[in-house]
Amino acid sequence: MMHWQALSPPISEQMAVYKNLDEKRPVIEITRDFARHGMHESTLRLPLHTGAHVDYPLHAIAGGKCSSDYQRFPVEFSVYVLDLCPEAPLSITLAQVQNIPMDGIEAVFFRTREQPLEVFDPLFPWLTTEAAIWLVGYPLLFVGIDQPGIERAQPSHPTHIQLLERDILIIEGLDLSRITGGRRRCAAFTLGIQGVEAEPVLVYALAQ
Repeated sequence: MMHWQALSPPISEQMAVYKNLDEKRPVIEITRDFARHGMHESTLRLPLHTGAHVDYPLHAIAGGKCSSDYQRFPVEFSVYVLDLCPEAPLSITLAQVQNIPMDGIEAVFFRTREQPLEVFDPLFPWLTTEAAIWLVGYPLLFVGIDQPGIERAQPSHPTHIQLLERDILIIEGLDLSRITGGRRRCAAFTLGIQGVEAEPVLVYALAQ
């Protein structure tokens, strides 16, 4: 029997969010309770760029494709996890990605943390434009990272644009702490939200 490991962190009101912004934080509201309604119901307010999520071109490119333009999920794919621990660099450079064995690879994930993200780090590692340009030379489905963003507020978001304009979707907010580097088999599922620039994604890795 196959065993899958979750690579998407749990959603909670206490989770780490981008720049610690309240507008990025999930809110769970109890809308019906047993005392008044005889049942329990909740409403989740979840910003689409919080937790593990996939970015579509519309996020960084005016008039770009949105979720409705893709039939990519659910999907099973081959990923190479580039392990940059224990001391992740401030940026992920061309020299580092050039060492990835790309044959047969459909996605690249960057592991920069040995523990799940608990507190936002304003100096988190990010993927340089030069590294992104090299990656788009391959027929990738995804590039992912275990940080809230793949860029750290770069002007005009060139890393996003390089990847997204070539239909390489970006997965941010992964939890890669429980897997090792190297080739993995992964699967990903979304909620199927239509007409949006991003949406939550559930990613799993086949245990080795």
